[in-house]
Amino acid sequence: MSDLLGNPDSFLQQGTERPVEDYSSAEEQSSDLPPAELDSVEVTNADLERYKKQLVKFGIFSLILVACLAFLILFSLMARSSWQQGLKEQVYQYFESQGKKVSVHEGDKIRSVFSTSAASFKVEGLEKECHAVIIRITTLYGPVAALYTCTDDEFHEVQFVDFLKLSPKISQAVKNSSVNSQIAYWEKSIPKIVQSGLAEESNEN
Repeated sequence: MSDLLGNPDSFLQQGTERPVEDYSSAEEQSSDLPPAELDSVEVTNADLERYKKQLVKFGIFSLILVACLAFLILFSLMARSSWQQGLKEQVYQYFESQGKKVSVHEGDKIRSVFSTSAASFKVEGLEKECHAVIIRITTLYGPVAALYTCTDDEFHEVQFVDFLKLSPKISQAVKNSSVNSQIAYWEKSIPKIVQSGLAEESNEN
C-alpha cells in the first residue's frame, strides 16, 4: 500500500525504467529565437529614410510658422507707429486751430491696460508743461477720441479739452449726451496712464 501511495515507480513493470524527459528540444527552440525580435525592433534603411522625410517636413513647417509670426509682429509694430503718428498730428492740428503754437513730442510709452485705446504725448507751448492724452470713449454716438491735458508736475491736474475729428456742432451734441461721471472717471484714470509712461522712461534712463 505504501508503494501505491508514496512511490510512483511502483506502477512500472519490473525490469523497466522511467524514461528520461528530454528538455534539449525546448532549449534549442528558445535559443533559435533571435534576440532582436525579443528585445528590440530592427530599423531598416527604408524606416530611416521615412524618418528623415518627416523631420524635413516638420522643419519646413516650423520655419513657415516662425516666419508668419515674425511678419505679424512686424506689421503690428508698423501699424502701431503709424497710429501714433496720426494721433500726434491730430493733437498738433487741434491746438493750432485754437491759435496756439505748440510742439508735440513723440508718444509716451504706456504700460497699462489702456495701452490699446489711449496715447500720450508731451506738449510744450501751453501755459504749463503737460501731456496731451487721447483716449477712446464710448458714447451714444459711438466711440470717439477724447482729448485731455495732464500737467507735467507733481499734481497731475487733468482737464477735458474736446473731442477730436468732430465738427463743433456734433462735438457739442456728444458733450451734451455724455454722462458727466464718464468724463470724470477718465479724468481720475489719466494720471495713472501718464505716470506709467514716465516710470518706464525713468527706468530706461
